[in-house]
Amino acid sequence: MNKLLLVILSISYPILVFYGLQEFGMRSLILLVLLIAILHSFNFYRGDKKSLIWILACLAIAAFSWLSGSDIWLKFYPVIINLGMLSLFSWSLLNPPPIIERLARLTEPELPEHAVRYTRAVTIVWVAFFAFNSVIAGALALFASDELWALYNGGIAYLIIGLIFAVERLYRNYYRSKHER
Repeated sequence: MNKLLLVILSISYPILVFYGLQEFGMRSLILLVLLIAILHSFNFYRGDKKSLIWILACLAIAAFSWLSGSDIWLKFYPVIINLGMLSLFSWSLLNPPPIIERLARLTEPELPEHAVRYTRAVTIVWVAFFAFNSVIAGALALFASDELWALYNGGIAYLIIGLIFAVERLYRNYYRSKHER
């Protein structure tokens, strides 16, 4: 339940921040960030040590927002999420097997060598996406209107993710058929 709530809050975060800024003001949204930190702390106390990074990131966002009185810090949450995913996927490339290979082995434990190479390539695509998305999310946090920031981080970025999934799925089917001959 806790992890599901974290996913829902993280996905809806840009829209919640956009509407929260319009209706309640920046300082009220610090409570949202603190709620996310509290949810991560439950995971930490259950033994998920990497949750400490998320707790500290949320506390930093809350503190900088409160002290500066600026909503810019609240807008950096998507950047942190993307940097976290970038780190996870990059780490898996440096410490094999890559994350996409691990996921593939859940359904197909004995992957052929060509599939292992393919999963590594897909992991590299996700690394590139998370790097790109981190830069875009950061630039929008610093320079764009609240509307554009929310539109990109709460919509366009998810459409790009969906597009990558769809294109990869189509290509994977083609790739499999080519290697099964």
